Amino acid sequence: MKTLKFGYILQMAVVVAIIIIAGGHELPKYTSRLIALAVLAVIDMRYWFSVKKHFTKRFRSVLTFAYWLPLYMLLLFFISAVIEPYNQWLSIVRIYFPGILLILLIGKGIFLTIIVLADIFIIPLNVIRRINPENLEAYGRWYRPRSFLLTSAGLATLVMLIYVSGMFFWVTDTKLNTVELQVENLPEAFDGYKVIQVSDFHLGGFLTDKPMKEIVGIVNEQHPDLILFTGDMVSFTTDEVYTFEEVMKQFSAKDGIFSILGNHDYGDYTQWDTPEEKDLNDKDLLAFYDRIGWRLLRNQNAIISRDSTSIAVIGVENWSKSKSFGKKGDLKKALEGADAGQFKILLSHDPSHWDGEINTKYPQIDLTLSGHTHAFQLAIESGSVKWSPASLLFKQWGGLYEKVHENGLTQYLYVNRGAGTLGYPGRIGARPEITLIVLRKSS
Repeated sequence: MKTLKFGYILQMAVVVAIIIIAGGHELPKYTSRLIALAVLAVIDMRYWFSVKKHFTKRFRSVLTFAYWLPLYMLLLFFISAVIEPYNQWLSIVRIYFPGILLILLIGKGIFLTIIVLADIFIIPLNVIRRINPENLEAYGRWYRPRSFLLTSAGLATLVMLIYVSGMFFWVTDTKLNTVELQVENLPEAFDGYKVIQVSDFHLGGFLTDKPMKEIVGIVNEQHPDLILFTGDMVSFTTDEVYTFEEVMKQFSAKDGIFSILGNHDYGDYTQWDTPEEKDLNDKDLLAFYDRIGWRLLRNQNAIISRDSTSIAVIGVENWSKSKSFGKKGDLKKALEGADAGQFKILLSHDPSHWDGEINTKYPQIDLTLSGHTHAFQLAIESGSVKWSPASLLFKQWGGLYEKVHENGLTQYLYVNRGAGTLGYPGRIGARPEITLIVLRKSS
């Protein structure tokens, strides 16, 4: 393989520095991912010498442009974000530039992964070729069949086209999932009680309020008794909510609308000039909830009464097993005032809370509602097949889960796949979700 010159090594160092420093300025919560991007960039630049010799003269300019486009766009994204904060970009640029960039990076990642793996498998072939010096003169010191390049490029292109289609065919195709839940300690007066769960709006990811109007229409058509929102109203700053205020006021439920905060609602994914500026952002979001008439539960509970019986709705601050997201939630505090035998619905944004604390320390929680995963906005759910890359990080990533204790007590968790998008402005298979949970008194 061609020996790298000092100038090219210096270019690699500059690229890595831009990704780590400029990227860390705009995305302080994603250090590990930035390091992975930097490693990918170095591999990308190194393999250029091995790839370019296979370009035909007729398409050399086009193929060269295609090869370098992902890296150039990545550097442009980070440098631009330092000059002008990302949350202040024009909406269409803020939404679609990162999405297109992500698609290109996924494609390049697939391409390089196949090439690197292919190199490992063809090591024996190159060892044998070195026996005949004529082969080295004809093909160079390292021989790579062109078919490997064509195969990797073809697969990368196919995946990128699928991701592009996800920006048009599934992203606003909202699905209503209905679950009838049989529970023992539900009061008779609540038999047939209709609970709507919505989650992860990430309002800054919508260009217009049309998708939200459709969501409001579907929700209100169910005539719910209760609407519960499980966090992430915004992606970065409270500014995202203002154009949606009138739409959000149109949600309607007999017993009200309750909400919690998700990890993105705390303003931790934006660089603030002063602590006071961040505090003002947080206060503005709380004021927004007041204006739209949603009750925000912050380690608190609310009692819903029917006849002489009641159920408790409990909401906690974000609690995650991941150190990146922290453990702001205080479930012990949130339960204060709720009766021991009362049917309890818990709102906790991150589903890792369920195994991390809920079903081990708090068996009195009957039903937990979470969001957060988005099912990675990519899922295959057909018949008995249910898979998403989210399953690599989350044991519970979408749908209904249950745990039966030794004493026969059953706890339930439902993970909503979210209604909005983050990073990639599309969905593949994992359609935006509204969940209707009908509570039934089991006999």
